[in-house]
Amino acid sequence: MMCAGLTMSEQQGIKEMARKTVPQLIASAGYPVEKHRVTTEDGYILQLHRIPAGRRIARRIGPSSKKKKAVLVVSGLLGSSGDFVIMGPERSLAYLLADEGYDVWLGNLRGDIYTSHTNYTRNNPKFWEYSFHEHGIYDLPASIDKVLEVTGLPKIMYIGFSMGTTSFFITLSEKPEYNDKVLAYMALAPAVYMRNVKNTAETLLLNWKLPDRMRERGLLSATIPRDLLEMFVTNMCYVKKPQMDVCTSFIYSVIGEDQEQYDWDMMAIIIMRLQPASWRQLEHFGKIALTDTFTSWEGGLKGAVKPYKLSNVKIPVSLFYGHNDRLTQKSQIMRLADELNATGVLEDFLPACDWPKFNHLDFVFAKDVGTLLNEKLVDYIGKMFSKYG
Repeated sequence: MMCAGLTMSEQQGIKEMARKTVPQLIASAGYPVEKHRVTTEDGYILQLHRIPAGRRIARRIGPSSKKKKAVLVVSGLLGSSGDFVIMGPERSLAYLLADEGYDVWLGNLRGDIYTSHTNYTRNNPKFWEYSFHEHGIYDLPASIDKVLEVTGLPKIMYIGFSMGTTSFFITLSEKPEYNDKVLAYMALAPAVYMRNVKNTAETLLLNWKLPDRMRERGLLSATIPRDLLEMFVTNMCYVKKPQMDVCTSFIYSVIGEDQEQYDWDMMAIIIMRLQPASWRQLEHFGKIALTDTFTSWEGGLKGAVKPYKLSNVKIPVSLFYGHNDRLTQKSQIMRLADELNATGVLEDFLPACDWPKFNHLDFVFAKDVGTLLNEKLVDYIGKMFSKYG
């Protein structure tokens, strides 16, 4: 029996892989894994996933484990800790770092399936009243403190991708004391200035009023139920048939075309693992695009513009861009680089790799992400630890 070009056994295999938890993925890859929980000041419970050692390194226990260098890695919008392990041991950043001897911590921000709240269920509208501002002032500080508490280290390194960078720039801007807890900051496809998506923001937020209309229809968050998502993927995302793949066409229209690095065997799984987001996250990005300012959400979409204080960033920051990234364009990241350079904290502004089609999602899901980016990034991280550690 065939459906959307996939046999029943192929469909089942994709669904099983898509439904595995991050700890299950890590364990099945042969790595040690730990789950840690932390509660934020405003009541959100976050799960952190730790890979304390690589496959070929004996797991250290007791005081010796505290001597390892720790890295906290945080994903972007619609992502989770799974983004940094889903491509497997030879490609994903978390595994390469663990094999290199680092103590790897994968963060989760409020809203994804590895988070909850002490008082609100996901069916309560109050659960979804947040943007990445709250990620920055609550979630990341709590996560960093948890890593420092468990490891006993004075400082860690932070690696963020896309919204994971947006949130951490807010942390450093609004809670500058966290500059003292982080050694250096690797920002992959940083989403801080977004003038290039202003027209899209105008259409979706001002003309169509999409989030408001969704809320009126009872949709509390930007979430697609798993069964509907699986149905869509198996019927519309035609594996290894690019001319018929609706998913590919839509994704490339947003982030930039890169057929060569599109992993046909993995993309259905990746799409099925998309995480929920709050409407306010999308609205906050829209406000930044519409005002052409890295501004807080305070006052709402049409409220006052209150820029975050990037001058409060005091740690070395390395910015990585993709040559063909339409979402976080090089020109906008260059603007951020100029601002950080003016205050003396810019360490590097450099391409993720030489591949001219490298787009936004290639940072985590490119077919050759291991050789194009992550192996070199691990070497770069080692140099940063040597320089500042």
